Amino acid sequence: MTGSSTVGTFGRGACSPFLMDENGFFSLFGGGSAIGLSIGSSSVKLVELVRQKKSWKLIHFSMLPLPEDSVVNREVMNHVAVVDVIRQLLKNSKISGKNVCTGLSGPSLIIKRMTLEVPNKNELQDAVFWEAEQYLPFDPSEVSMDFHVVSRGKDAKTEVVFVAAKTSVMDSYTSAISDAGLKAKTVDSEFFALQNIFEANYPAVASQAVALVDIGAVATKVVVVQEGIPLYTKDTTIGGRNLTSDIQKHLNLNYEDAEALKVGNGNVPTPQEVAELMQVTSENFAVEVKRALDFYNASSSGAPVAYVLLTGGSSKIPDLSRMIEEKVGLPVQLLNPFTQVGYDEKVFTPDMIQMISPLIAVPMGLAIRGGLG
Repeated sequence: MTGSSTVGTFGRGACSPFLMDENGFFSLFGGGSAIGLSIGSSSVKLVELVRQKKSWKLIHFSMLPLPEDSVVNREVMNHVAVVDVIRQLLKNSKISGKNVCTGLSGPSLIIKRMTLEVPNKNELQDAVFWEAEQYLPFDPSEVSMDFHVVSRGKDAKTEVVFVAAKTSVMDSYTSAISDAGLKAKTVDSEFFALQNIFEANYPAVASQAVALVDIGAVATKVVVVQEGIPLYTKDTTIGGRNLTSDIQKHLNLNYEDAEALKVGNGNVPTPQEVAELMQVTSENFAVEVKRALDFYNASSSGAPVAYVLLTGGSSKIPDLSRMIEEKVGLPVQLLNPFTQVGYDEKVFTPDMIQMISPLIAVPMGLAIRGGLG
C-alpha cells in the first residue's frame, strides 16, 4: 500500500487539511505562499492574496484559455500547452512567488466519510486504509491516501474523512507546474477550496449546513459543509460547455461564436433559440443539484441544508438561480467571494470584481489554503 496519513481535527472555520506535500503525499500544513493556481478543463486561473488583518486581500487575478483537450477528465493530456499557458500567466502577472497551491477534482479524486470502531489509536491508519480500499475504483498502489479525524467517541467509534488521489494525475499537474517555473508546494481538493472561500466570507451557524455548487465548463461540483466539516461531495460531468455545444449544433456555429452567444452582451437581446437552450440547460443543472441534495438528505446525519450558493463560470446563466431554487425548495444565491475578503482598489474596480466573482472562488480558496503555512 502507498500513501501517507496525517491525523488531526478540524477547527472552527479551519480550511481543509488535505494537502499533498512536496514529496508527493497529502499533509496537514501548506507552504505559506498565498498563490492559488487552478488548472481547469478550459482555462488556467492564477490568484495572489495577501493577509489583511484577520482576512485576505486580492492583489492579482489572471486567466487564460487552454487549447481544446489540453485537460481531459481533469488530467493533463497536453503537457506542453498547459506549461505554455502557465508561463504566459506568470509573464503577464509578474508574480515573484514560486510556491503555489493547486487543486484536484474529477474521477481521480475520492472523498468519503467513514465511521470505524478502532479501540487502539495506533491502529487507526491501518484500519482506515483497509476500509477505504473497498471504495477505491483503482488499485491502491496507484494512489496517495490520507484521512482526517472528525470525531472520536468513548466507545472508540471514530469518524474520519478519507481522501485519495491517483498519483499519475497529481503528477500530471505538478510536473506541468514545475516545468513552468513554479513549485506545487501544496495540492488541495477543489471541493475544499470552495469550503475555504465560503468560510472566509460567511459566518458558520451550528445548526445549518450549506450547499456550495460550482458550475464549471465540463463539471458541476457540490459540497455540503457544516461547521468546517465537508459532509458530502459530488462531482458530475455536466457543465457550461454542454450549452455551448447545443448552441453550436442548433445554430451551426463554430465554438467561439457559440460561446459568445452563451456569454451574451448586456446591450443585445439573447436570440430566442439560445434563450430556449439556456432554459433546458438550467433545468438540467437544477435536476443535478436536487439529486445531490436528495442523496445528502437520505444518507447523512448532518444538519439540513439551509441554503445554496452558486459559483463558477456558468452560474450566471439567466434564471438559473431561480430554477434551482424552485427545484430544491431552498434559497439560492450567487456566492460572493468578497463579502469579507478585500481587493486592491488600485488594481480592481467594482465592475471588474463583479465580473470575475463567479470565476475566482476556487483559485481564491486554493490561495487561502496555500497561505496558511
